[in-house]
Amino acid sequence: MAESMNPSVSTPNPAAVHFFYSPLCSSCHKVMPFIEEYESKHPEILLQYHNIGDNQDDILLFETFRKLHPNEKLFVPVVFIGNEVLIGEDRIFSDFKQTVEKFHVSDTTNNISNITSLEDPVMVNPVILLLAALGEGFNPCGLLVLALLLVSLMAVDSRKTILLVGSAYIIAFFLVRVLSGFAIFSVIQLPGVAQIFLIIAAIIAIIAGIFQIRDGIIKNPKALFSIPQSKKSSISKYLKIASIPAGFIVGGLTGLYGMACTVGIYISILGMIYQDFKEGIIYLLAYNFVVILPLIFILLLVLFGLSPEKLNSWRDERKSQIRFIIGVIMVLMGFIILIPLFL
Repeated sequence: MAESMNPSVSTPNPAAVHFFYSPLCSSCHKVMPFIEEYESKHPEILLQYHNIGDNQDDILLFETFRKLHPNEKLFVPVVFIGNEVLIGEDRIFSDFKQTVEKFHVSDTTNNISNITSLEDPVMVNPVILLLAALGEGFNPCGLLVLALLLVSLMAVDSRKTILLVGSAYIIAFFLVRVLSGFAIFSVIQLPGVAQIFLIIAAIIAIIAGIFQIRDGIIKNPKALFSIPQSKKSSISKYLKIASIPAGFIVGGLTGLYGMACTVGIYISILGMIYQDFKEGIIYLLAYNFVVILPLIFILLLVLFGLSPEKLNSWRDERKSQIRFIIGVIMVLMGFIILIPLFL
């Protein structure tokens, strides 16, 4: 019997078809291949598997559906499609395909009003997403390394080289962030992980934010959340090499180690967008694209005459204010996630 392959939380995903089964159920063993075959032929259908034999989250979710269908005697195998419920292998075999097709082409919002009103999930606010991404984009770590890279390139005196090496830095920075975010995002999808991750992410964001605010207020030259000193040497040795591969390596290392500067924002964003895998990936890409916009803007300014030394001086003068702003964003993100979980 296949294990649950989709996120399982106490709030049902209203856009999904939910199939509940138990490894000890003989009828479930008959229905499972039928469901899996349909899923393989219809990738556009979001189908979630829920094992109520030994998965506590799936048991809680089953109880949620039981409350939505108080007049039904529910037992596995059972499929929930919008407001429709198919109980037992005979009903599933006879009505599954046409019920799913009807659900897929109809107005999903109208079909699932009962589910969505039962418990509201954490909603993704594009404005919050944009502000958080811009806050991350102006973090001192990424700006510092880019400024130092551009300073090393000025001796080359070639706009083309500056553009190519700077672009390699930004692309690598973007790719590392997306891939690391995707790895974390994939883990969140595992049954039972999502709710725990949300709470941990919110707590980390609040704690990290408080430390960032403190470092910003006291103008701490050795901020707690910065690129580790032991990792700076591995970055600096490539800064003096004016080549595209070197720029790519520097960008990748900065993307990896630099997340220590804004870890609270990033994991809180991942916690907010985990609920729908496909939509979450789109948000993940869009978020990280906004993060690199300040880096792109700075690269363009240098190409058109801005001195990298002036850029680094500007960053150095304002790094305390930047840390303070990032800290405030972290704390707000933490509370945005926590408050709905405990209401």
